[in-house]
Amino acid sequence: MKTMMNINHLLSLGFFLIASCSKKISSFATVEKDFDGSDSLDEWSSQPQFRSWQNKNNKKYSSKNELLLREKIWNKNQVKVEHHNVAYNSGHTSWKMTMQSPFADLTAVEFTALYLMDPQHCSATDSTSKQKESVDDGGEITSLTARKISAKDKNVSIDWRTKGIMTPIKNQGKCGSCWTFSTSGCLEAHTCLALNVDCTKWKGLAEQQLVDCAGDFNNFGCSGGLPSQAYEYIKYSGGMDLETSYSYEAKEGTCLAENSIVGATVAEVYNITSGDEDDLVNAISQVGPVSIAYQVSPDFRFYQHGVYDSYNATTNSTMCNNTNTDVNHAVVAIGLGTAASKKGNNNDDSGIPYYIVRNSWGTNWGMEGHFWMKRGENLCGVSDCASFPIVPTDSDNDLDKKSSLAIGQSLYLRKK
Repeated sequence: MKTMMNINHLLSLGFFLIASCSKKISSFATVEKDFDGSDSLDEWSSQPQFRSWQNKNNKKYSSKNELLLREKIWNKNQVKVEHHNVAYNSGHTSWKMTMQSPFADLTAVEFTALYLMDPQHCSATDSTSKQKESVDDGGEITSLTARKISAKDKNVSIDWRTKGIMTPIKNQGKCGSCWTFSTSGCLEAHTCLALNVDCTKWKGLAEQQLVDCAGDFNNFGCSGGLPSQAYEYIKYSGGMDLETSYSYEAKEGTCLAENSIVGATVAEVYNITSGDEDDLVNAISQVGPVSIAYQVSPDFRFYQHGVYDSYNATTNSTMCNNTNTDVNHAVVAIGLGTAASKKGNNNDDSGIPYYIVRNSWGTNWGMEGHFWMKRGENLCGVSDCASFPIVPTDSDNDLDKKSSLAIGQSLYLRKK
């Protein structure tokens, strides 16, 4: 039988797992073992920059041919990055690329196959969430605040990392389980927020449980899934386990949830209506972090900093689509901001409203595992597949008892 532990005890348990995010291994994928030949692989690499990058990212290759292939791909990617950054410095785009990315030795095809989910259809967000129509005794949805914030509002600013509710950044392995890390990151935050505890050192919840056990809710383990469907599984299964009791393996396995310790529960799920970016922004600003899924284009693997706008310097166009049938990556929106004016700089990121987003590719990617994404135009379908969990209070043992929900912390109520 599962056991539910108090969050204050959870913080002292577990360990923080670092792996990497992917789903399929291509024939040219990097292998994590040393070459056994008599010569050093480093001696075969002719470019000091590549060797430096290789050492920084702890990249080891199985043969001379593999290393030379990776260096060739790295050099080709460097040309792309330099071309993009010329456009960045000229003010054509608001995000900068870097060759320090841990994915700089992969082709676009390899990155897509290894690190992105199969496209998912976000059917759960096609209409208003069921609980929106039944929370109030009178059947009417009320508002948390009198103010209705526009998605393009440049005055709104919040970063939930400053509230002590975000656990350390994680990094997924060779498994398309980004949806599980979006689910865990958001549920961890709402649980810590509802219970008013600091979770900055908490090891968090068990993504492996979702990989192994959530298939009946239209999730597909290492081939993808959606946070909204994962929350439904957690609600009906009795909770999400601790990472310490159900460790991440980055591969599909037998469901072991009955033998593990529950770390958090879900009473209800709030699904942002597809395309309602105002609703998404209001939820982030007034309630807490929100799980989002959107379409990632392969060039995103080179993100360094700035406001991501999916600009392609070669075609001078936006790369990603913005429908709820194209999403292939899930993350957590943890804040809102607006890029500050940079006098004397040509970069066109002044005054651009953005989301602060927590990724699951480790701290060596992006801005210590985070990125900024342009808001106000449903870029890449950012508001097409958004949801967050409604968690019960610490004393609530009945998940169906709405009167005991942490209304001011984990439930977004809005007049429609």
